[in-house]
Amino acid sequence: MSLATRLARTLPLPAAAEELVENPRRVPALTRDRFTAARRLSAIPHLIEHRDAFDSVETYCLFIGHGRTGHSLVGSLLNGHPEMVVSHELDALRLLHRAQVPVSRDQLFSAILQRDAEFTGLGREWTNYSYDVDGTAQGEFDRLRVIGDKKGGGSTRRLGQYPELLGTLRETVSVPLRVVHVVRNPFDTLASRRKMKDTWQEYGVEKFFANADNVELVAEMLDDDELFRLRHEAFVSDTTGVLSDLCAFLGVDADEEYLSTCAEFVFDSPRQTRHDIEWDDDEIDRIEQKSQSYDWLAGYSFE
Repeated sequence: MSLATRLARTLPLPAAAEELVENPRRVPALTRDRFTAARRLSAIPHLIEHRDAFDSVETYCLFIGHGRTGHSLVGSLLNGHPEMVVSHELDALRLLHRAQVPVSRDQLFSAILQRDAEFTGLGREWTNYSYDVDGTAQGEFDRLRVIGDKKGGGSTRRLGQYPELLGTLRETVSVPLRVVHVVRNPFDTLASRRKMKDTWQEYGVEKFFANADNVELVAEMLDDDELFRLRHEAFVSDTTGVLSDLCAFLGVDADEEYLSTCAEFVFDSPRQTRHDIEWDDDEIDRIEQKSQSYDWLAGYSFE
């Protein structure tokens, strides 16, 4: 037996590393996707330190929907709960999808912890906003019961193209799946996108509704108790109530101190970015009419 093989059997190596030790010819398969390889390697310290903590995980949290709807805010507040870790923009489904050597449960959970530590180290700032919620458990946890990743738009597009990934995710995490869909006025969502990218003009509307179709597809693959929809506007106006319901959906209790801290962090009223850009009447009419085709967008208007 070689020294490498003996080490593989004694050290807490991830499954991919064990396979590569036994069969070095698999190295090119692992390293072809640099994203996957880098995440696996950087997550090893978290795998070694927290492997036992993964046994207490009861729920995996996935986000779907559109970018610029408030997913980052909701994910960051959930991440502040002492029994939850929700990483910011790891893109867990990409990790599963692109991996040449299958990703194990412990590897995925370790990558989530690594990305959370990384984001915390960067000051928890994203697109000119701070998501550092002082007084919460961001960057740490007491007992890990809920784990997940906030990558709403990207995950939805990927599932729309590769719906079988939802089954891969279920099989990998081996715990109940809970999906969070944050909805915002489509005019504010589109306006926020356009302020970031000038090229998001005309085709942005079609891209928005194409992803709305992806949301519908994902929702059809879920059981009723696996999906929680919340409107950004309601979350801002009643953070305590909506966040309490969301925590219950995820299977954890939310105490008054946690809820009040989160409520103080959230701005006083929803930002209506739709008024920051120019619209033509035909475009407004088209967006309002198409929105009525989706029950979760029905009722939204420009005014």
